[in-house]
Amino acid sequence: MKLSLVQLLILLLGPVCMATAQDKVNMKFGKPTKTEMQMTTYESEPDADAVVLCRLTDVEYTIQQTGYLVDYKEKVRIKVLKPSGARYAKVVIPYLKSTSIDNSNSSSKLVLKVSATENNSVSSSFDEQAGAMTTSDLDRYSEENIEDLKATAYNLKGSKVVKSALKKGDIAETKIDDQHYQVEFTIPDVQEGTVIEYEYTLHSELFWLLHDWFAQREIPVAYAKLDMNIPRYLLFELEEHGIQRLISTCESSSMRYKLESDPLAAPTIVPSNHYICVGRNLKSVKLGDGLWSMQDNCAGISAYVKHYSMRGAAVVDCSTTWEKIDEKILKSEDLGKQLNDHSPLLQQLKDAKVNEIADLRQRADAVVKLVMGQVQWNGRYELSPADAEETLKNHGGSNVDINMLLLQSLNDAGLTAAPVMLRMRDQGVLTKDFPAVRKYTTFIVGVVLPQGNLYIDASSANGSFNALAELLQVESARLVLKDEKSQWVNLQKTVKK
Repeated sequence: MKLSLVQLLILLLGPVCMATAQDKVNMKFGKPTKTEMQMTTYESEPDADAVVLCRLTDVEYTIQQTGYLVDYKEKVRIKVLKPSGARYAKVVIPYLKSTSIDNSNSSSKLVLKVSATENNSVSSSFDEQAGAMTTSDLDRYSEENIEDLKATAYNLKGSKVVKSALKKGDIAETKIDDQHYQVEFTIPDVQEGTVIEYEYTLHSELFWLLHDWFAQREIPVAYAKLDMNIPRYLLFELEEHGIQRLISTCESSSMRYKLESDPLAAPTIVPSNHYICVGRNLKSVKLGDGLWSMQDNCAGISAYVKHYSMRGAAVVDCSTTWEKIDEKILKSEDLGKQLNDHSPLLQQLKDAKVNEIADLRQRADAVVKLVMGQVQWNGRYELSPADAEETLKNHGGSNVDINMLLLQSLNDAGLTAAPVMLRMRDQGVLTKDFPAVRKYTTFIVGVVLPQGNLYIDASSANGSFNALAELLQVESARLVLKDEKSQWVNLQKTVKK
């Protein structure tokens, strides 16, 4: 059942943790308490090598003349209890650039550049009194940045607390790809007994994209709090995660809105929804024993924009269905359009008379053998494929680069082949209740045969059908077909034993 963010947060149920002395949380950063400095074990998990004493995340929206901005103000305090816990001195903060409203039906790359929504009534520009957000407006809202970063290690030397601050030169920024970036740093002088504190602001223009928030980690968390104040012009749907539950409340509030065009005008009061989610005494969550992703069991929330508008403006509908997402994929420039192209191996397929092989399974095997004999997987899993001509010229590429070449070749051989969109197991379970393109992380190849579908990926063992890597053996994947209804498939049931 789908619920709005307001409804779900109000209805969240879960056990209230027993109060302990550790529930008295020090929320003042910059001065660890004597108890925190002298702490040697965490009572709830004595074997833990570190514990998150306090994590505060404030999500604050700013209303502008032509849109919104959102700041994630993060503060974290960690106590290192054993030498191995010093690894938490290394911190990685991911952020995005040039993304999009992923619920759009417009033609775009699957890497998701900003694109128009399906609401065709949107005006061509924004008017303060009765305007609306447009594609060109969204083009200006496409980046995030890390600001106001500081970190400190606190060590007890005798009866004196010694501080070691992070230096600006120790902060590194890395580009992962065109969308994904990260800031990385290691806090100095961290050892057994150290209290670590760091804080920063993630300044985001992507107002429609609330980042996932997970309260639990691989070490116990004594206290975590998410505080969000969101103008009512934005409506989100919430997906809740985890076994342990957060204690959540929602109440009506307000925000001040000041017109940029008239700085002397009095600010306008805008109604908002104020959400608070709190986790206490959260257990550590560790990978292994069938748990592929921390997100599968961690307490937290994900939010998806349903619709939004500016004050007095037309509502922009961002709601979607998996069927609409299928259409988006089939219209995308890098995946959908290539599905209609011939394979660069077309002539070789003809010369080998692959189309004349009567047995469809044997024909599919012949296509795979021909393709895989000329390209090699580079070990990378991706979502957006390169041009098939380029893949062949380079004699290989990512799994989806090769998968696109396979799709084109299989279709040219008279077979029905289609992409199977999925979320890899280490990224968490793909839930069907909240449709979103950004849930997908890659695709494999599905071949539709009368006797049953076949599945293959560039990483498949020996280029064999139904021999998928464990990372791809998911229960929910979507076979996206062009001329008939797409379908959900269970890839775990198709794997050879």
